[in-house]
Amino acid sequence: MADTTVTSTFRPSRFNVVTRTDDGDAVVLYNSMRGSVFRVQDPVGQRVHDLLHNRRSVLRRPDPGTADESRLFDTLVTKGFLVAEEHDELAEADALRDRRKNRTDRLELIIMPTEACNFRCTYCYEDFALGRMLTEVREGIKSLVRRHRREHGIERLTVAWFGGEPLVAFDVIEELSTFFLEFCAEEGIEYSAGITTNGLLLTPEVARRCVELGISNYQVTLDGPAHTHDSSRFLMGGGKTFDEIIANLTRMAETDADFRVIVRTNFTEANSVHVPELIEQLGGLYAGDPRFGVIYRPVGDWGGPQGEESEAYAGKQAEMTKLDLCSNAVESGLAPADDVFLKPNGSVCYAASPWSFVIRPNGLVNKCTVALRDPRNAVGQLGADGDLGLDQELMSLWVDNDDAKDSGCHSCFFRPSCQGAHCPLVRIQEGTRPCPPQKVWIGPTITTVASNGRTR
Repeated sequence: MADTTVTSTFRPSRFNVVTRTDDGDAVVLYNSMRGSVFRVQDPVGQRVHDLLHNRRSVLRRPDPGTADESRLFDTLVTKGFLVAEEHDELAEADALRDRRKNRTDRLELIIMPTEACNFRCTYCYEDFALGRMLTEVREGIKSLVRRHRREHGIERLTVAWFGGEPLVAFDVIEELSTFFLEFCAEEGIEYSAGITTNGLLLTPEVARRCVELGISNYQVTLDGPAHTHDSSRFLMGGGKTFDEIIANLTRMAETDADFRVIVRTNFTEANSVHVPELIEQLGGLYAGDPRFGVIYRPVGDWGGPQGEESEAYAGKQAEMTKLDLCSNAVESGLAPADDVFLKPNGSVCYAASPWSFVIRPNGLVNKCTVALRDPRNAVGQLGADGDLGLDQELMSLWVDNDDAKDSGCHSCFFRPSCQGAHCPLVRIQEGTRPCPPQKVWIGPTITTVASNGRTR
């Protein structure tokens, strides 16, 4: 950023959003290059609004003699809401994107130890065609990590276990996690791991072993209270699952282990009215425990075998429902975990980064965990020597379809957060710009964040 100590003229940042609260007595400020949200009460809020609402304004620092005005102005500069007139914010956004895309110090692996699953969720898009990961693929993954350390000097390895239900093949997780821990310790590589699991097999013994294996982040789905969850997330062959999952999570909460659990709720228009019952129940169990957070997602048309029977829920009403649920969670003492999407790079899909790969049980290399049957997603084949066998043309579909080639994204206030890469799959399959819902409904989103006390 330009040196503002010698700058006399400023302008509002092109990445600002300034909106009034519903009650009209405060303004909420957001800047996507900083990822900051602030609520400012009137009458100061009105003065802030006057300074920032016109992006074409050229403003001079107030006379030092006007202490209050000068202090407010300097605060807006420090927080990035005012920038030096000569500062090139488009170049700054370009640099942010290029740093993400060009880094070679990081490797992110989304590993599917199996595509088998013990559940048959109504909206699932998977076909469970591939079973337990082949021995040669496991050896290829080990070679891949060694190779990236040798050739690229990676300093950070991130592993996300995915499925199917990954805990169905827990022995594969144990084998590879043991290798990752030992290799990263020997090489001085920073290592972190997480798992997306339905939670049924996350018994106290398994949870304890997962923590020992360096798996510190968990995403577990509960679709409302027992009666709605069990109607959409049931066992293969039928059978309820809610009570056992809750029991497993509660036993985790009773330990002093270091972990982070995100409880995800997939909601439809029909079941959303019941989600507050779940929020109340979770609040009674985990309120005040910083290890537990919640997220809410409308069920999408994810291309599964349910076809026309899908209960996909989209549009403004779905997003407003999500924000209402976040507010309910805060009132119940739970921490919504969605703030990351407002930060720089926060809404960029993992598939858009050249250093992120999905490794399937047969060694097929994908970029996306959703489009498993789309041939454009098959970007490589892992070899025993750790070579990913990448097709660079296919890779480019995923990592180069971004703000650099989209004039609309280029000028968007939300550009630092999503960089036109919120969902490369949408660009590939539909040829349209994949604007994230946080951007589309930015006013209600930042107002909700501010009202929930999550300002910074």
